[in-house]
Amino acid sequence: MSFMVVNTSRVASRYFYINLKLQQNVIMPSRYQFDHVVKSYIKRRYKKPFYQFKKYKSQQLENRPDAAFGIVFHSARRNLIYPLNSNRNINFLTELRDELGLDTIFFPVRDPKAVFRSELNRQLARGVGDWSFPEGMNGWRKKWQLSEFALHTEQLLPHDDWSNYLPSHVDERDLKEISRKFIVETGKIFSLYELFSKIFPIVKIFDYKHLFDSPELVFEKIGHIAGFFLSDRSLVNTRLGGLANRFMLYNTFTLVVDNQTQKIWEDTGIEIGEKDGLIHGKISLKKIIIEKQNPFTRTCRFKFEIPQVLPVCEDWGRYRQVSLVPNSELRSARKILGSEIAIGAHTDDMDNFSHGELDEMVKVIHRVICPGFEKNFQIMHEYYQKNVYYKDCPTGDLYKKFWENCEHEYEKMNRILSTKDFL
Repeated sequence: MSFMVVNTSRVASRYFYINLKLQQNVIMPSRYQFDHVVKSYIKRRYKKPFYQFKKYKSQQLENRPDAAFGIVFHSARRNLIYPLNSNRNINFLTELRDELGLDTIFFPVRDPKAVFRSELNRQLARGVGDWSFPEGMNGWRKKWQLSEFALHTEQLLPHDDWSNYLPSHVDERDLKEISRKFIVETGKIFSLYELFSKIFPIVKIFDYKHLFDSPELVFEKIGHIAGFFLSDRSLVNTRLGGLANRFMLYNTFTLVVDNQTQKIWEDTGIEIGEKDGLIHGKISLKKIIIEKQNPFTRTCRFKFEIPQVLPVCEDWGRYRQVSLVPNSELRSARKILGSEIAIGAHTDDMDNFSHGELDEMVKVIHRVICPGFEKNFQIMHEYYQKNVYYKDCPTGDLYKKFWENCEHEYEKMNRILSTKDFL
């Protein structure tokens, strides 16, 4: 059986994706892999990624014929075109149904004020840097040259002042027109439901608040309908899309192994991995042109993440755990997440390095990068809570426009939702 969970209006698509992928008998491609398929087909009229995706599904089911094939449609509102009943949307979803055998849609519905506030906060975050730590604040950077770490016997974290890096306050008046339009236009929940219900034979709608009240029951119900057993409950009660998660997700970092560092390692007897780095490893034009990565330089990308997430989440590439963060490090993040934190290395990069080299890099991360991350995490968490995010739904001009356009959509949706008993 094939099924899809639709991100109807900021309904924690990463939470669904990771928890569903953890299940033993579910095949779950990356959200971004499917987003690429949708965008290529609908907006670029390019079907090759769709047919590659179809081939991927067939290959996966050959190895696991009893598994359920699931999709989390992360960018439904962004990559579908408007009006939602356009022929391009209908043609794509129809082909998805017919070519992939997709028959069941799970359609969470969220309270409109919560939808508006969450989308407004997301667009405000986009305007102040997408949760990224400002370059230079407490020495933070995206790319670190290892030879410079010899100077960092102790981390000097100068101040808590963010005023030179970030605006003192942002609100809905600071949004660009494209963000305003997106918030208003993509709130049409009934039109989205109508689009899917006309094409797919089974559309199961449920109240998003069930995820807060009874998350295990929600996944048990999805499994019962989609044909799989809930085998892994380890992250069902974990917030996977909160502010702390986003700081980890959007603050990956790269370590650069320069010649000076490599010579020191060689002199101390550390085995050297692939000396030519990406030349004999995996290389892409994106890394060279967009990421401005020198193909002759050996680099390794790292991130902080919840340990159970690392083996399954592939949205931004595959990472493998190389170390756990001890209790004395990243205390604020650990407390807010209520979880251990691991250091993950990008699998495409780490294959170019020996175990000894990776161990040396991990030592540097613990000694230098963890203190800087912790300091900036504390600053940014407070900054977003006090200066960026709305805690309650504002009732200004933007909300009035949103409600003028979407009130009838939610009225129709609520009439349908009130007749359903998903749990």
